[in-house]
Amino acid sequence: MKMTLKLRLTDALLIALLLSPLGAVHAAETNATKPNILFILSDDHALRTIGAYPDSIIKTPSIDRLAHEGAIFNNWFVGNSICCPCRATLLTGKHSCANGVLGNSSTWNTKQWSYPRELGKAGYQTALIGKWHIKGNPTDEFQHWEILNGLGGQGSYYNPTFVSSDGSSQKVEGYETDIITDKAVDWLKHRDTAKPFLLCAQFKSPHTPRTPPARHMKDYEDVTFPEPPTLFDDYSTRQPFVADVWMKLSGMTGDGIGVAPTTEEFAAHPQQRMPEFLAVMNSAQRAAWHEVYDPRNREYQELKAAGKLNGKDGVHYIYQRFIKDYVRTIAGLDEDIGRILAYLDETGLSSNTIVIYSSDQGFFTGEHGWAEKRWMYEESFKAPLIMRWPGTIKPGTRIDALTQNIDLAPTLLTVAGIPVPKEVQGLPLQPVLGGNIPADWRKDVLYTYYDGGTPAARGEYNMPRHMGVRDDRYKLISFYDYKVWEFYDLQKDLRELNNVYDKPEYAKEVARLKERLNALKEQYQVPAPPQLVPKIRKNGGQNQKAKERIITSNDSE
Repeated sequence: MKMTLKLRLTDALLIALLLSPLGAVHAAETNATKPNILFILSDDHALRTIGAYPDSIIKTPSIDRLAHEGAIFNNWFVGNSICCPCRATLLTGKHSCANGVLGNSSTWNTKQWSYPRELGKAGYQTALIGKWHIKGNPTDEFQHWEILNGLGGQGSYYNPTFVSSDGSSQKVEGYETDIITDKAVDWLKHRDTAKPFLLCAQFKSPHTPRTPPARHMKDYEDVTFPEPPTLFDDYSTRQPFVADVWMKLSGMTGDGIGVAPTTEEFAAHPQQRMPEFLAVMNSAQRAAWHEVYDPRNREYQELKAAGKLNGKDGVHYIYQRFIKDYVRTIAGLDEDIGRILAYLDETGLSSNTIVIYSSDQGFFTGEHGWAEKRWMYEESFKAPLIMRWPGTIKPGTRIDALTQNIDLAPTLLTVAGIPVPKEVQGLPLQPVLGGNIPADWRKDVLYTYYDGGTPAARGEYNMPRHMGVRDDRYKLISFYDYKVWEFYDLQKDLRELNNVYDKPEYAKEVARLKERLNALKEQYQVPAPPQLVPKIRKNGGQNQKAKERIITSNDSE
């Protein structure tokens, strides 16, 4: 009886302590020791335009700082190189076939498991600010969200509109990356400081139409950027459809390269339609744009009229116009990332905040003559990932392990001390953060691209559907609707110019990777690709070049 009474008294004292202000402070301190998480995401950021990566053509001081103070991942791959599927994978830790977002038209199931919701349940204060770009707004995935609205979820570079978790909509004057940064810093200033935080700051830059802030419009004016060695790839060892996709630099016009009517042309023809990227600007912003771009566009029209933009001469010119606007938008992005890092420094948050920088996928910046993503080829398949974690990651670490975007969610769960559910397909990155590759780490990664078509039902960008497997040396790609394959020895042919699928000396490796592809499909429970249905257009056309689109069985528009 005395023992029972003693236990009850002890329990009562413990409960009283926890309910007391002192107990609340102790609980808050325990929670606060969990690392904060800042996840910064850009859109279509190629590795060769980040200073910390090999062979970069520019410097990005703020992003480079994160690499110098943390780790850079040399082999961070996506599972499906297109915007919405990549974003869904980051949230769920699952490949597209498991999270349901197969392509950009697929609807997001907001009720499915996602890591931000779990962090919120575990005591984190969570927020998403910026570009969401998944079909269907978030609901309770984040406790607070403000996302770009309009233009199919892309938002605009100038004077963007945001919709928020409280149901409000607000058009904000200014430039997209500056505004998202202002909102992100403001959220940090007003958060509950007793809780650790997850903040996802997600930018539109450098997605098309690449429209830089006025302060960077004149950058690189007299610079001639190096061209990728594969700019004039003839695709001679690849399948014929590889040469027929609609993403070539040679075909770029209009806002793709910053071309629009000049001020005098608009004055002479006031009824002509203004390009969207200019229409969203106010008069002062348009005047600043015209001041810089009108001379360039007068030159463009003169060269075009003189026949000097034909053939390779035109590609040389278009590449410089494209790449300069691409890196000008990145200059603004990097500048604003620096502002967020400065706030962390000024408030003492840097020492207990994990900062992660990535892009939803990679991007072709002229490689193979393209300016897009979607393919399993390296420039599209591989994305940047840089992570700074004071006290855990040694500054200057380079990580060569095969990692993939399915790995972000389980990594952040593990940071927060949350068990990783069995349904999550990725691996926590903690075992490779020292730079070594454990013996039991994955040996290959899977790729599946669904937003393409078949010979009878051609798809977006005239792309074929495909899937494949890549290990530390070889890559096998199956264009299953065409019943053809490609195989690359990346050790000898990193630029993927020489398809050696039919070479006898590679037969053994081809067979091995086919077995691995089947094993990965079984491991990740990849079903048969959905049936494609040609989409009949209002004009009655079907399967018309440059006009046809397809939808998959679970797409809706």
